[in-house]
Amino acid sequence: MSLRLRLTLFYALLVGGVLLLAGVGLRLGLERILQGELDQSLQAALILAGPWVNSDNGRLGLSQEGELPPQLPPDLALLLYGPQGLVEVLGKRPQPLPSPRLGCFAAGDWRFCGREVEGATLLAGRPLAGLEASLAALNRVLWVALPGALLLALGLGYFLVGRALSPVRLLTEAARERAEGRIWNRPLPQPPVQDELFTLSQAFNALLESLGQLIKSERRFTQDAAHELRTPLTVLLGRLEQAQEKNQDPQVERALAHAYRSAQRLLAMVEKLLHLARAEAGQGLSREPVVLNRLVVEEAEDLRPLFEGRGLALRVFLPEEPLEVMGDRLALGLALRNLLENALKFTAAGEVRLALRKEGYEALLEVEDTGGGFPEEALPHLFERFYQAQVEHRRSGSGLGLALVAAIVRWHGGRVEAANTPEGARLSLWLPV
Repeated sequence: MSLRLRLTLFYALLVGGVLLLAGVGLRLGLERILQGELDQSLQAALILAGPWVNSDNGRLGLSQEGELPPQLPPDLALLLYGPQGLVEVLGKRPQPLPSPRLGCFAAGDWRFCGREVEGATLLAGRPLAGLEASLAALNRVLWVALPGALLLALGLGYFLVGRALSPVRLLTEAARERAEGRIWNRPLPQPPVQDELFTLSQAFNALLESLGQLIKSERRFTQDAAHELRTPLTVLLGRLEQAQEKNQDPQVERALAHAYRSAQRLLAMVEKLLHLARAEAGQGLSREPVVLNRLVVEEAEDLRPLFEGRGLALRVFLPEEPLEVMGDRLALGLALRNLLENALKFTAAGEVRLALRKEGYEALLEVEDTGGGFPEEALPHLFERFYQAQVEHRRSGSGLGLALVAAIVRWHGGRVEAANTPEGARLSLWLPV
């Protein structure tokens, strides 16, 4: 459930709870007010009717028999109780008859107030129909108003929370864009209002700046180290070649050959580190029109002898229309070469298929082999530096080839993906056309 929906539900529940409490309070208050007014009218009626009670000839009665005082409400009932029970009723006779009591009380559908007059108990009563009708009308209003207010609170709450969270959405999209493109030198947009989100964006930008400086230092170290190592390694290879030419001892020859291969692997890794550092920093890369059809053919033909030498078929599938992207031709060729070399390295038999096609506004390059594929747990990490999917791969590679491919593709605004197929593995590369 999204934060926006949760905040909306919380807001709606809060508003609904407040409205419900307000509705209950309003009903109780109205009931007390109406009941108080009714009691006041009954007390006033008792005061007006009190002098009417008489006990002429020892017989209790009301002097205005059969008629109510004109000042009293027409639905009023006066009940006179003597020591022997009910003596006389004026007005509408309530059913059932109440017991004589002092003070105000409810009995059945009536409300009564009683007082003692001339040794008798005089009750004034009125039906509760009017009060209950008013409360019922209020109930109907509340039953309609509360759901309506709740729905209105939901709608307005969803809209207002969406407006309030729009800076969060912008910050999230900007942060995701920078994370996917590994762009550390571009700060996040700051909300126009200097509130908590503004402070949060400042904190994120400070974090991005620190992270960018750290990554920049790490890239500079990698680049400097690779650059400084390349020259002595090249000299070392030359010395080893000279030693191999002058050596006559077969045992020493094997040791020199092993040292030469190790130095070659070390030099290749240093070269890749240097290319990787430059690709991640975008140094030495340029944007120019590159026809991918031509690039694919050239790289495939350069490596085809290596495939044929291992008994593998390299099949190329190209679209009829040329696909052109803006990018660095040498870097894209290096990325494609690394993909093909990776497939060549891990395919024992079968074929490698290199396909180029257009999908939407992107060019898709796919290298698919029949080498058995990657372990499923390795797929999310294949494009990380020095990652080897299996232990035995450490002897045959540096773990930098696919990281270099990903760095080059990201610099071009594209993306990479690795997946397994029924026969092997598929490495996909998307570039914006």
